[in-house]
Amino acid sequence: MEAAIRWSPHSTKQKPRFLIIDVAGNRLRLCQIDSFDQGKVQYKQLCQRDKLPNFTAFDWSKKDEYIVALGSASGEATIVEINADRPHSEYIHTFSIKHQRKCNSIAFSAKNCLATGLDRVRNDFCMNIYDLNTPSVAALQEPYRKLASSEAITSIKFFTGQPDTLIAGVSRQCIRLYDLRDSGGSSAAQFPTRQVHNVAIDPLDENYFISAGPTGDPAVSVWDKRFAARSTPGTPGEASQSGAVLDIQPVVDNTQSATIWSLRFSGTKRASFGVLSNTGELKVVELAQHSHKIESHLTQMPPQGISSWNSPHYTKTSHNLQYPYYDERHRQNESTRVIACDFMNVGSPVSGQCVLALRPNRDVELLRVPAPAALINVTVLDEIYRNRDIIAKPSQRHGTVAEDLTILQNKALGEKHSVTPNPKESLSERLDKFSIDQPKRTPSAINIQSSIHSSRELHEDLLTLAFPDVRVKLSDVLKVLETHKRRCQEGYNMDCRKNQEIVANDPWLVDMWGLISRLDLLSYEDGMIANGLDLTYLGVSSIWSNKLGSIDQRVIDVEEPSKSTFVTAVKIICKEKDFPEFQGVHTSFPEHRQLCLSICGWNLSTKGLREKCMALMDRGEYHKAIVLAVFKGYKDVALDLLRYAIQQKLLHTIGLAAVIACDSVNDEQRHMCSWMAEETDDPYLKALLAYFISGEWSTVTDMKQLSLTDRVGVALKYLDDERLGSFLHIAQSEAIVYGNVEGLILTGLTEQAMNIFEHYIAKFGDIQTAVLAMARTNPLYINDPRWSLWKDTYLSQMQTWRTFLERTHFIKEHNLYSVTREKRSLNKPSSPALSVRCHNCQMNLALRRDNKSKRDYVMADPHQPTPPSKRFLGRQSAGTSLSCPHCGAQMPRCGLCMMWLGSPDPAKPGAAAALAEEDSETRLMVFCMRCTHGFHGHHARDWFARHAMCPVPDCQCMCGLLK
Repeated sequence: MEAAIRWSPHSTKQKPRFLIIDVAGNRLRLCQIDSFDQGKVQYKQLCQRDKLPNFTAFDWSKKDEYIVALGSASGEATIVEINADRPHSEYIHTFSIKHQRKCNSIAFSAKNCLATGLDRVRNDFCMNIYDLNTPSVAALQEPYRKLASSEAITSIKFFTGQPDTLIAGVSRQCIRLYDLRDSGGSSAAQFPTRQVHNVAIDPLDENYFISAGPTGDPAVSVWDKRFAARSTPGTPGEASQSGAVLDIQPVVDNTQSATIWSLRFSGTKRASFGVLSNTGELKVVELAQHSHKIESHLTQMPPQGISSWNSPHYTKTSHNLQYPYYDERHRQNESTRVIACDFMNVGSPVSGQCVLALRPNRDVELLRVPAPAALINVTVLDEIYRNRDIIAKPSQRHGTVAEDLTILQNKALGEKHSVTPNPKESLSERLDKFSIDQPKRTPSAINIQSSIHSSRELHEDLLTLAFPDVRVKLSDVLKVLETHKRRCQEGYNMDCRKNQEIVANDPWLVDMWGLISRLDLLSYEDGMIANGLDLTYLGVSSIWSNKLGSIDQRVIDVEEPSKSTFVTAVKIICKEKDFPEFQGVHTSFPEHRQLCLSICGWNLSTKGLREKCMALMDRGEYHKAIVLAVFKGYKDVALDLLRYAIQQKLLHTIGLAAVIACDSVNDEQRHMCSWMAEETDDPYLKALLAYFISGEWSTVTDMKQLSLTDRVGVALKYLDDERLGSFLHIAQSEAIVYGNVEGLILTGLTEQAMNIFEHYIAKFGDIQTAVLAMARTNPLYINDPRWSLWKDTYLSQMQTWRTFLERTHFIKEHNLYSVTREKRSLNKPSSPALSVRCHNCQMNLALRRDNKSKRDYVMADPHQPTPPSKRFLGRQSAGTSLSCPHCGAQMPRCGLCMMWLGSPDPAKPGAAAALAEEDSETRLMVFCMRCTHGFHGHHARDWFARHAMCPVPDCQCMCGLLK
């Protein structure tokens, strides 16, 4: 280390001073900061001391701002005065030693004592303590304490709060704590370790200190001196924690054998220290600790070879102020790297954590440690507060969640595509301006198409509101945060048709629920069960590859399902559903293709196709309606739709009819199709023209701008068996990697769908949709722990949203889907949401006795008398309805009639039979949450209809005003 920089412990805001130590030039320079110029420190030199003896260690006096101690290469300690008023003063004193060797460390104490740590020599002490308070110069020649016999000392530091205690690193052995008040000279405590270099104590919490490893080992250990192994008699070393509370290995980049040059605590922030390596990397690490304790019954055994994390200390954050000179992203010249640093703490003229960094040319820079992110408070209403002042709140609602999101998405996507926003136009109309055809009808539904971006990319833009290309207002972002809550409140559950209306702003989710609806329809009345196999909710890839996935619930009467069994089952299903013969490419598995096409929604009659295409026309998707009719093999329907669109002046592409009507195209028609494909931005029209140009259906299936469902439909109808299998495999892998919900057409609601939703949740955080979509097969066909975790999280969210009825409705609907063919429910009964408990023992007042509510009392001595509260255990009370069945405590009395709660109204004859004749409120027991008095329901109703005060004498609680 050729140079160092030290912030003066005596600095003030008026005199911010630091010391530049030139080790190679044997020079000291006292400097004072004048100003800061964009991070560069402008300073002036106050005093310079040169021609000093070769030194290897230095420290600044804690009592005198002009005194510096140097540890020479020969082991002598020299005290130097560096004073601007006396620039040429001689050395104050030099402490000679008997055996010359290198001085590794030197340190001042708050009591003006000086400690030196020397290299090892036999039969001599390696740590000398000098008392500079001695008035006699002769007394300074010999140290008043000599420690560490024949042990090399690598680093020394005094505790500021305990100036008679110091810590020293013993080379390759341990870190020792010495108490100078102990006349014996033995160490008070020690930590066995090899991390004994660059010891630093946190001045804001002196219980903690850090140390670094030797050359080539850039590791840092954090120690707590309270856990040091005591060497005093009577304290066994095994009974204490003598290890580091935290090890960071390596603390800096070690790809090119780094060594720690400097290790310093901040001094302005607790548990924050800086590390400088010889590669020029400067990092600030902030530590923290938690108070969470893992319960013993929840502790799991870690895998073999891996130790569990037990320490409460951890690295909270780290800041790279300077990167290594060889870093690829921040590459710099090795000659310009940082060679020394120190924190500006006492008397710093700037606020926050700041570091002075020294360059080889002796330029000094100011490096600021980033401040922690501001803490904000978000309320349950998604409002942001700071110090009780509201900063932002969600923008005003204009309708359903789908309508509100449509407005935001229209604005964001319109801005990204550089379309002039017009509130009177929907997004689909504005995007249609990209096309050569400009329809005059304004579709009511959102329609997002692009010939440049893939369908998946458009969906991601929709879900993220085109971030980061478009920055949405904070109030709109807060409004988006309410999406899942509002959907839940509007009834987003297991009903596919209702769900499609709720997510109408997202065409991809609409298609997903349409797919699930088709799967429900196919499986209606065991429609997907045949030949002993249950193919319910399987996707296109599973059916084409003859894979069942989990076979626990899918195998009925077959011991070991085979490929032939699966093929036979598909043929039986197609026959029972009376599917028409497959018309398309030659294939060995026509039934498989027909079943897969029905999953895609392509097995439609001519009437059904016309209705679906007309629905697309009504939404303004004219080209899509026409092209899909061509893809499905109904050219006559496509020509009728094109004729209708031209007659209504919705389209003007008359030449397209001639191309569609032809079985093949000539060169002139191919040239015209090429021109039209270049001019249009509609992806479906471009796909049709691309097929006319190339004559290959693979050009259509490779167009990722189209919906994956339509691409799969084209592949099933026109690709041969080998290319179809390859296409389905690649498409499914991409859907899983990108978390694309369109991939459910391939995976179905199987284990592979869980992989899709895992990435989908990681990108967009929509646990709600994943739970509702996969609730049909979990746990009936799949036993995946991920879904259980998602479900519990979603139920907790609904509990937080206070959507208790919706939560109960979801649990009820899910229970209906979780019943096996043997009518056995796979869901465990949930605990009741509400219960009435005894005010004495807090146990459930229900008369049934089960293992969950039963409490066992263990008596220490059987001869001791039973407490009064437990004398009722083990026997039935005559009036069980009037006392707790567990502890025997009586029910509270009604504050009006003074009868026990739970008893019939004494005003009516018939006693117990009177309960059946009374109104519903008679059976209720109501309590005031303030004064805790109880009443029969109908008594409270009649009383508080006329009074506001509690009827109990001397209560004076205004119960009637609290309702």
